[in-house]
Amino acid sequence: MTCPACGAELVYDSHEAIKGPDGKEMCPYRDRGYSALRSGHDKVYFGKWRKMDSTTTDFRRAYRQIERHLKAIGSVLETKDLPAAKRDLGKAIESYYAVDPEGESPDALRFMDHALSYAHMAIDDLLHEEGLPPHDPMEFSKWYDAVEVPFKEEW
Repeated sequence: MTCPACGAELVYDSHEAIKGPDGKEMCPYRDRGYSALRSGHDKVYFGKWRKMDSTTTDFRRAYRQIERHLKAIGSVLETKDLPAAKRDLGKAIESYYAVDPEGESPDALRFMDHALSYAHMAIDDLLHEEGLPPHDPMEFSKWYDAVEVPFKEEW
């Protein structure tokens, strides 16, 4: 299912889906602060590029998704005075530009992971400013196909 509210591509197990008052499945990000940024992060975080059997196409797709995600965070931060979030976004962008878009560099995956991690920190900075708890991707893992994150501990 593609969520009409946030655009996340979600995989529902019928007994796991959140149901609204009308009985229809609803987006798990609904009514959460910065839901579009959260779902954008998780779409990449749980992406196929992080699996051991990923392909070059999976990597390139994730590379472009991260670019769009960083732009979305930047758009939100244009209206905010949050130096920490802007610093974290700057580090995310720096890591993103260090990536070999073809994925052939031995450091490409590490830089992609760093870009995504710094983007996550920027989202958490925004949430903190609103008095909300940090984003926990694992809270949403049951709605995604690729929940394994194999090389997380290696970096």
